[in-house]
Amino acid sequence: MGMIQQQHAVETFKSIQVLSLAGLRLLALFNGGAAVALLAYLGNIAGKGIAIPKMALPLKLYLFGLFFCGLAFLAGYATQLVLYNESIGRSPKLKSQWFQAAGVVLAMLSLLLFVVGSSVAAGRFPSGPVATPCADVSV
Repeated sequence: MGMIQQQHAVETFKSIQVLSLAGLRLLALFNGGAAVALLAYLGNIAGKGIAIPKMALPLKLYLFGLFFCGLAFLAGYATQLVLYNESIGRSPKLKSQWFQAAGVVLAMLSLLLFVVGSSVAAGRFPSGPVATPCADVSV
């Protein structure tokens, strides 16, 4: 492999790492942000006498999305550890491709849970105007 090809391979590997980490951050932001926003919404309407939609399932989906995002991060770490061990001549018991594939699958599950959770939540929000209680005005 020529010097330029080797540099290209190193830079490509570095960019893959950066993109993977950015993707995991985005998944954590999607699922975690959705969970926080949902809890804030429910807390906001709880004291107003408005019927509270059932949002336990979407919240659970977002939390499982965060869990799978965390597992995808651990799979990425394991991939890097195996690759490092290979680079210094240690013979790993497992191949890095297994961890890499697991990380991709876990990240896809995290994204899927965000999409499904959002779809379920959107279907449970009130679709028409919401009647808010008015203050008792006596004349």
